[in-house]
Amino acid sequence: MNDSTDLVKKVPMINSLRTKIIFLVISIMAVTAAIIILISNKEIGNAMLAQQERLSKHVLSLIDLNIKGEYNNLITDKIDSVLRYKQVLKTRTDLVIQMMVQQNHYSQRNVLSRVQAKQMVLDWVAHTPDQETYGTVFVADADLRIIAHPDPAFVGVDISGFTDMKNKTLVQNLADRGTVPDPIVNVMNWPDKRSSQARYLSCIQKYEPWGLIVGTVVNVDDIEVEAQLKLEKIVETLKETFANIHIARTGMAFLFDSAFSVLAMTDPEISGEFKKTVNIRTGNLLLQDMVNRAVRGDGFLSYQAHLFGKQDMMAYVWFFKPLGWYIGITVPMSEIKQPAKEIVSKQSWLIGVILFLSILFTSWLVSRISRPLNILAGRVKAFSSTDLTRGESEDVYLNGLAQKYKDEVGRLAAAFVFMKSQLKENVRQLIETTAKNERIQGELNIAKDIQLGLLPKIFPPFPTRKEIDIYASLEPAKEVGGDLYDFYFVGDHKLCFTIGDVSGKGVPAALMMAITKTLIKTSAFKNISPGAIMTEVNDTISSDNPQSMFVTLFVGILDLKTGIVTYANGGHNPAVHIRSSGEADFKREISGPVVGIMDGISFKDLNLTLAPEDAIFLYTDGVTEAMDPGNGFYSEKTLLEQIIRQTPASSRPLIEHIKTDLKSFAGEAPQYDDIAMLMLRYKGVS
Repeated sequence: MNDSTDLVKKVPMINSLRTKIIFLVISIMAVTAAIIILISNKEIGNAMLAQQERLSKHVLSLIDLNIKGEYNNLITDKIDSVLRYKQVLKTRTDLVIQMMVQQNHYSQRNVLSRVQAKQMVLDWVAHTPDQETYGTVFVADADLRIIAHPDPAFVGVDISGFTDMKNKTLVQNLADRGTVPDPIVNVMNWPDKRSSQARYLSCIQKYEPWGLIVGTVVNVDDIEVEAQLKLEKIVETLKETFANIHIARTGMAFLFDSAFSVLAMTDPEISGEFKKTVNIRTGNLLLQDMVNRAVRGDGFLSYQAHLFGKQDMMAYVWFFKPLGWYIGITVPMSEIKQPAKEIVSKQSWLIGVILFLSILFTSWLVSRISRPLNILAGRVKAFSSTDLTRGESEDVYLNGLAQKYKDEVGRLAAAFVFMKSQLKENVRQLIETTAKNERIQGELNIAKDIQLGLLPKIFPPFPTRKEIDIYASLEPAKEVGGDLYDFYFVGDHKLCFTIGDVSGKGVPAALMMAITKTLIKTSAFKNISPGAIMTEVNDTISSDNPQSMFVTLFVGILDLKTGIVTYANGGHNPAVHIRSSGEADFKREISGPVVGIMDGISFKDLNLTLAPEDAIFLYTDGVTEAMDPGNGFYSEKTLLEQIIRQTPASSRPLIEHIKTDLKSFAGEAPQYDDIAMLMLRYKGVS
């Protein structure tokens, strides 16, 4: 007991458990208080902002509703004006038509000649005053050339090409109407003294007996003058409305148009400065930022401006599209958050009192429970230097401490006793497991060397055979894998080459790979075709395959005299035919399914002729299904692009380039599958 007490005395007071617990409690309560204050400040502030937002939107809604009502009245009045003008134009056009009818009647009764009757009407039109209010009357011949107009400058003008708002000419409009006598009322692009392309409301009607066109036109701008006057009255009404709007203590409502002209404002005396003020946070005109938020956002804007003493301000702006007006409300953030600050201040004082009382109580409580814990800490410190690999007697002191205290201290002591025994057992098991793993890893490394030793790895493999250029590569995903490749001569001028991919990974796939490679080579030396080789291998594997493993396989035989490749593809990736011209494409025809699933399947032979400097490129799905960190695949498309980009190239440089590109594509992503590639270039018979 004295030893434990000595250990406790050696512990500095600042590092004692008692001090740490008290400090922890104080920290937790202080952090909790700070979080409560911050959250309260934030939530109350957000609540006040939300309340102000609702109030602002309500005010904006009322203003918007008022503007919409006035706008609807404006549109109604404008429609009435257009209808009234249409009726006036029709009446004046019809008046001329009736004059023509009357004069034509006189000519038919021989009271007047037709030429005299027509001329009287034309003279009346030519001397009719040009009235902006009731429209200008004119007469045109059948070719739509004006022959009578109050303004002599228009006589002789060809109006056939004048277009309406749909870009249809007057000729087209008359042709669409045919022989129907009803007038055509439309808005036309009609030149006048003010503009070469003014918009005119027109009423055009044919008078078939004389082959003439009668029309009456009035400038649309004259119609819109009435609407503009009514719009100005709306603005004056809104100015009076805005002057009576009160938001918070110093908040304001405002209205401006797309040209940034302030139309109405709660405080009209600062409207000029308000138009030119700059948002300090963005450096843009404040009105421009408001327009952007109204059109592209939710209408809310937080800003600072010299006009408002650089204080934080908030604004809500709505866009009234029909008139191009922007309605807004702005108010200082300080006025919104002031109630929240007062509430948080009172809350902070109350929390401070509670924190002080809690510290006093915690200090008294911790002093009662810290002493046995300090003693326990001293024993545990001594225990930490124990060598767990050596046998030692039980710790009598810790056992006694566990029996004496029935609370958390006793359970902690019992836990230390249990932990010590478990640590000893775990250390023993860890030593045994480490030894086993090292032995297994060594055996796998040997298996990898043996497996890679089964494959050709000396290049060039046939230095004296100048007809071919061949290279192959295999990178297992694990210590051993299931991909294979091989090549050998089965005659003086016939080269057999193969590539395959065994299902699964690890040792089972490696064993299956070795068996498959041996079976292929045995069948190949029987001087049979690739299809027959694959059939024999499939029957042999299928007859005794309890694990239902299978192999995707490609077997080909190249005749060095002719360049003809006879091959069989059993469910393997399509080979790439690389032409000497630089073109390349996939050979997607297959001979049959994967090898090893079912016996009795015949695999057909396929043929491919290689011209001199043509090549065939074989690979396993570890190439096309390699993944980048974003789980994207390397793909057949990327492989073909890289092959074409590097052509012409010898076998080894091309395969090394594909390997480098695969590593660059995968980045930090792990290799999930074996990667095997084989390329055979036929150089022709020298």
